[in-house]
Amino acid sequence: MTNIKQIPLISSEINGLWNSYMSDTLLVCMLKHFLNRVEDEKTSVILQETCDLSNKHIQELTNLFGVEQLPVPDGFTDKDVNINAPRLFTDAFYLHYLGFMSTVAMHNYTLILNQTARSDIRAFFSKRIHEYIDLYNNSADLRLSKGIFIRAPRVEVSKQVEYIKKSSFMIDYFGEKRPLLTREITHIFNSIFSNIVGRAITTAFGQVSKIKENSDFYFEGKTLATKQIGELTSLLTQEGIPIPSYSDSYVNDSLIAPFSEKLMLSHSMALASSGISSLGMAIADTMRVDLQGKYMKYFAEDMKYSKTGADIIIKNGWLEQPPQAVKHENLVGV
Repeated sequence: MTNIKQIPLISSEINGLWNSYMSDTLLVCMLKHFLNRVEDEKTSVILQETCDLSNKHIQELTNLFGVEQLPVPDGFTDKDVNINAPRLFTDAFYLHYLGFMSTVAMHNYTLILNQTARSDIRAFFSKRIHEYIDLYNNSADLRLSKGIFIRAPRVEVSKQVEYIKKSSFMIDYFGEKRPLLTREITHIFNSIFSNIVGRAITTAFGQVSKIKENSDFYFEGKTLATKQIGELTSLLTQEGIPIPSYSDSYVNDSLIAPFSEKLMLSHSMALASSGISSLGMAIADTMRVDLQGKYMKYFAEDMKYSKTGADIIIKNGWLEQPPQAVKHENLVGV
């Protein structure tokens, strides 16, 4: 029987492992500062469990890179976090952050798993998915118990099965819009919630950054998130749909950065990338043309924002290059 570890890794597996290492090392840096400033005991417990889990992933990935004779990425280290910096976020934000990051991780690891062949790598990512399911459930239970869970809208739906009979269900050239589908409401809510988290992070990073260009970039992200939240909540109001309730700004007034500029820029770009991916799914799953147009506008805005961040981080030499295929013509030694 063939030794599974003698089967070379394919490109999607290498990419998935590399992305996992980068994500876990960034998350550990964030959690280390959170843990040094959290006040609520139950929140501290779940933060510590998540940090321990990410450190375990990092060790497993490091060992795997060694076995496969692949370079271990630099990722993010203790140099990228100052755990003694003053509190920047509230305890409520810590729980929303865990819920949001676990949702992103479940989505990303599922995509990776779908492109994985080797059984040991499939087992690695399958376990990650289950771990983040547990993290989401635990953070959701704690948010519910504290009364801070930001819920999707509750609506009444038809009590009988119906079929679509007119093309105007999707496209109405006379301006009449049908009621929103529950899946359309779900995408609107997801976009609002991700922008709430993104706005808190970009606000905090812009507040503590000592580089004007970077600070301007973060506050541009805050402005973008605020605009999208406003437009989407206004849309729900116009449709007679209850809007999500939240009252915490989630950011304190500290001016001391707990994280390096490299980490803050990388995290902001990762959030933008996650938002772009979510918008793509929303566009594909939405059946009202006016909503599709709104999402495509947001998609273009987020792409432009992400490009600005990429230009800044590359200029400063902080963007680690993902694994790249060898161009054999460049290996010729003549």
